[in-house]
Amino acid sequence: MMDRLRDLGVNLLGARNRAIGELVLEVPASLDADALGYSAKVAFLHADKAAEPWARYTGRSVTSTQPAL
Repeated sequence: MMDRLRDLGVNLLGARNRAIGELVLEVPASLDADALGYSAKVAFLHADKAAEPWARYTGRSVTSTQPAL
C-alpha cells in the first residue's frame, strides 16, 4: 500500500505528521501516544506545534527553566 500511495504522489511522512497533528486537537496527547504507539514526548511535541490546549494537559510534566524563588 505504501508503494501505491508513493506512486500517487502522497508524501507519507507529511500525511502521518498531519494526521497526528489533527488527532492531538481532538484527544489529549497522552491518549494519542498510547493508542498509536508513540512516546508521550513525541505526542506532546505535536500538540505544542498545533498550539493545542491539550498540550497543557495536567498529565504532562513540565520542566521549568526559571530559577526557584
